Amino acid sequence: MLLDVTTALAGLGLFFLGARTLGDALKRLAGRRVRVAVARSTDGPLKAAGMGLVMAAVTQSTQVATFILAGMIRAALIRAERAMMVMTGVNVGVCGLLFVATFDVRIVVYAVIGLSGIAMTRARFAPWRDQFSALFGAGLLLFGLGLLRQGTVPIAGLEIVTGTMAAISGHDILVFLAAALLILAVQSSSAVGMIGISLAGAGLFGPEQAIALAFGANFGTALNMALLTRGMTGRARQLAMFQVLVNLVGTAVTLPLLLAESAGLIGFGPIGAIAALTGDAGRSVAWAFLLFNLIGAGLSGLLLPWIAPVLARSWPVTRVEADAQPAFLEDGMLRDPAGALDLAILEQRRLVAHLAHLSAIAADPAAGRVAMAQWVDGLLTLHGRIAEVLRDLGAADISAAAYERLARAVANHQRLDGVIHTFAELAGTLIDRLTDPGVMGRVSRGMLDGIDAVVMTLAEVAQSADADERMLLRAMTGDRAETMGRIRSSYLAAEEALAPADRGRLLLATNLCERLFWMLGSLVEGLEAEFEAGSEDGVALPLPEAA
Repeated sequence: MLLDVTTALAGLGLFFLGARTLGDALKRLAGRRVRVAVARSTDGPLKAAGMGLVMAAVTQSTQVATFILAGMIRAALIRAERAMMVMTGVNVGVCGLLFVATFDVRIVVYAVIGLSGIAMTRARFAPWRDQFSALFGAGLLLFGLGLLRQGTVPIAGLEIVTGTMAAISGHDILVFLAAALLILAVQSSSAVGMIGISLAGAGLFGPEQAIALAFGANFGTALNMALLTRGMTGRARQLAMFQVLVNLVGTAVTLPLLLAESAGLIGFGPIGAIAALTGDAGRSVAWAFLLFNLIGAGLSGLLLPWIAPVLARSWPVTRVEADAQPAFLEDGMLRDPAGALDLAILEQRRLVAHLAHLSAIAADPAAGRVAMAQWVDGLLTLHGRIAEVLRDLGAADISAAAYERLARAVANHQRLDGVIHTFAELAGTLIDRLTDPGVMGRVSRGMLDGIDAVVMTLAEVAQSADADERMLLRAMTGDRAETMGRIRSSYLAAEEALAPADRGRLLLATNLCERLFWMLGSLVEGLEAEFEAGSEDGVALPLPEAA
């Protein structure tokens, strides 16, 4: 039993690691052509549902499909509403597993992990490393779920479990609840369905109880999804809760009908409908799964125009997500290269302004490393979208003057990348010492407060290009080497003031701070050149309110 528990734990860890690896790879792959391809394949309800059927055949799991689609949403590959329509197809598609009884894809999963893992480490495949990373993440995710099932399914085979299921076989509501609880342990509705088929085949369940088990398993899937996705926020959480809602809607419709038909209150319901399709108790489980998901996914899909706004209000887009989504960039913008360059530069300045949000998080001890990582991830996502446009503009037919502006924008973007990464490294060095009442706490707070003042002024300059603010910013981002040297000398000279670990931390922090100020100064110079060129070209300088 201990081996089963550790196997399940390993599976859970690989499941989440695979989801993270897949999501990161999808963000890097979220190019314009990929977004257009995904949009075309989901541009209508039937196409989206069809894509869901394909995803169900590959993943065999609504959980896996939900995490994959959540990664696609974060990568801006698909809109949340379209992802919800894809999930309606996934819910129906996974029922096919019970009709074929078994569908073992371990050979495929092992091959994907092995081949993609090897390719990721070979220089010759470097141009496709992100693609192989996405495949590797998907393989890990599926492999992790397989281990999770491998470790937990033996629980369902324990005599106490099968005995309990047999003992309650005459009570539909108890069978329903037992199946729901079993889902939380086994982590697979298909596994619970197979248990139901086995019990029905052994004569322990009749068709009525087989149907109750199928409905309970789907209700338990809703509970399990709500627990697995507690850490999600914004659009990804909206998708997860839509999947929960699909199962709740199915339960709200099918369970009352089952109980009413069983009690003789209605003449025809799920029992009669499935009896007309099959007289085999085992097959009743598969048909009940399909009936449940057709009702739950079908109704949820039809009501999606009303459901989506409710989910958006209940789990609103976070500030991180809002900052990471472009305000000026569109997939068709390159048809007008000159206008696209103006919009890319505006988006770049919007990203510069968002550094103030990053600074506020870094200076907040309560936010912690998780919030800091989320902000950095969001800013780098937007940075990547802008870089994609600038890269495509390099091959566009634009004037010589426009090429000069493009060169400045590319240089500024490289500086901005350095600022974000250096800021993140510095904040990671200091964030654990912000609440320290001693010397290191004072130094940490002082450094971040000084950087915050510069970044706030930089945000104002990026939005307004005000001449006075620009003059102030130039003075604030001057050479800080002497200042950092004095800080190091002052505190490192006092042996009793700092613990050995903090002495190393202070040395690293002052070096990072010095580098950050140099990078900020370089970025300011680059923005100055763009502002001057923009004034000459007649480009509007104030950043629009929509940003």
